[in-house]
Amino acid sequence: MTELVDKAQLNKLYQYAYVLSQCPSDAYDLLQSALESYLVTVQRGREEIKKPDAYLRTLIRNRYIDHYRHGKRWQQESYEETKVYDISPLDLESISITEQELENVWGLLKPQERELLYYWAVLGYSTDEACELLEIPRGTFLTRLHRLRKRLKAERLLG
Repeated sequence: MTELVDKAQLNKLYQYAYVLSQCPSDAYDLLQSALESYLVTVQRGREEIKKPDAYLRTLIRNRYIDHYRHGKRWQQESYEETKVYDISPLDLESISITEQELENVWGLLKPQERELLYYWAVLGYSTDEACELLEIPRGTFLTRLHRLRKRLKAERLLG
C-alpha cells in the first residue's frame, strides 16, 4: 500500500494540532486519532477524499473541540455582526518580536485565536482562504482579528 500521508504533511499536521492544544502529548493524541479515522474512511472506500490535508485538519480540529467540550473548558463567544470594527492597516506580520515575547504572547491566546493566527500568519493564507478553511464567515474572522488586536494593544503587547 502506498503512503497516504508523507512526513512533511505529518509534521504540518502535528504543528497544527500543537497550535490548538499547546501540549505535545495532546497534539500527538489528536493527530493519531485523526489518522486512525482517516485510514478507516479510506479503507472502507465509501467516500472519496480529494484533499487529505484539509480532511485531516478538520478531524483534528473537531476532536480538539470535542475534547474540551467534554471537559467543560470550551467557552462559546458571541460575535455581534452589527458593530463597527476598526480594521486599520496595522499589520501583525510587520511586527518583529523576539522568541521570548512570542512565547509570552502565544500563551495568552485562546485556542480560537491561535488557530486564526496559524492559518493567517504562519501558513500565510489570505483572509478569504482562511475563512474557507476554517468554515467561518468573513465577518467572524475579521471580528476575531479585531478583538485580538484590541486585546494585545490593551495589554501593551502590540505597538
